[in-house]
Amino acid sequence: MAGGTFDKQVGKDRPGTYINFQSGKHDTVGGSDRGIVIIPLKNHNYGPKGEFITLTTAAPDAAYAKLGYSIYDSDDNRQMLLIREAFKKAATVIVYRVNGGTEAKVTAAPVTAKAKYPGTRGNQFSFTVSENPVEGFDVQVNLAGSKVAEYTGLKTVEELAAQDCEYITFSGTGALVKNAGANLTGGTDVTMQNADVTALLDASEGVKFNCMCFPFTEAALQAAAKTKIKYIRENIGKGVQIAIPNTASGDYEGVINVTNSVTVDGVDLTAEEACAWVAAATAAAKNTQSNTYVEYDGATAVVGAKTHEEAVAAIKNGEFFFSVSEESKVVVEYDINSLVSFKDGKDKSYRKNRVIRVFDTFGEALQLNFPPNKYDNDPDGWDIMEGIGRSLLKKFRDAGAIKNVDLDNDFLVDRELSEGDETYFNVGLEPVDSSEKIYFTVTTR
Repeated sequence: MAGGTFDKQVGKDRPGTYINFQSGKHDTVGGSDRGIVIIPLKNHNYGPKGEFITLTTAAPDAAYAKLGYSIYDSDDNRQMLLIREAFKKAATVIVYRVNGGTEAKVTAAPVTAKAKYPGTRGNQFSFTVSENPVEGFDVQVNLAGSKVAEYTGLKTVEELAAQDCEYITFSGTGALVKNAGANLTGGTDVTMQNADVTALLDASEGVKFNCMCFPFTEAALQAAAKTKIKYIRENIGKGVQIAIPNTASGDYEGVINVTNSVTVDGVDLTAEEACAWVAAATAAAKNTQSNTYVEYDGATAVVGAKTHEEAVAAIKNGEFFFSVSEESKVVVEYDINSLVSFKDGKDKSYRKNRVIRVFDTFGEALQLNFPPNKYDNDPDGWDIMEGIGRSLLKKFRDAGAIKNVDLDNDFLVDRELSEGDETYFNVGLEPVDSSEKIYFTVTTR
């Protein structure tokens, strides 16, 4: 379904649900499940290239055969670490291998074995063929010395191939023969290209997610990421954000600029790696929650801690960073995005991620409840739509996401502009923010 923002003077060509947010303050210018994060694997050494793989907290290792590792393993390029950090907050982690490679393989006549996916991890595969005590042969598949699959009582290569092993593709013809062990070789990794990353960004348009981790430092890629997130938010109508390390491509409410990191399990994470937790925490937070002063699970120190002066400058610059609380815990300093230019109907509240979550979830609720061609564009239909809108406002108010709601006037059809197949609404929305700057005046006696 089409969505995004609209211009009253121009209108839209495609049927869809179009939503404008703008600040109603004059002194300054300016209902959906969450918890889904995208994690690109930029240097992974196994798996399908260019495919979204969905992992959930219910079965985090369900894609072991595609990733070549348990998410709890230590891989050389620390890609599983990103997934582990994301799962500290996210309910669903969608991974995407950016780089490719070639498949490892071996021929041990009459069997040819080829790794299911490209990458150097495929060189850790081996298989054995041993006599079954009763009949035929047993074939065991190993990865890094551990058994991952076994097939028993087979007689021919064709029977082995028909097992459709999820780790190795077997081929060949004829009767099986004993083999004490054949190791696959020749698997390679190919360095990713910028086009591989832009392919990820383009493909993300069709994926349901709340926030993306973008662990890339190249300026051109970061600029492309901001452009894509802005397009998804404003032209497609999806309330998504992206966490980018040390980016100059910010100044936008959809971009979170992560500028330092933490130590976890004795390992200093880079800002790129910390983006995994930030993206997951952002994706998982409800529209009634702020991540300001939320503790980073398992972190013991801040990498690149900021002085008071540096912290003040960083906040003014729209940076998301970690600090140490009075209780000596590693926490998020301030749950803000990178927006620093307060114009075009956006006041300073738009830099607060909790506020953006209110806008995004309300926009998603509008899309769910007001799809094209559901209501008549006449007074009776307008009454129905206004009633549904008031119910949404009440739901958000009762949850504590918005305040100062006037149910009679905050969701109205513009009955003069609405005609033909175009319906215009005027909606009043005042988000609730968290109390994050506490001021006391103490008079001594």
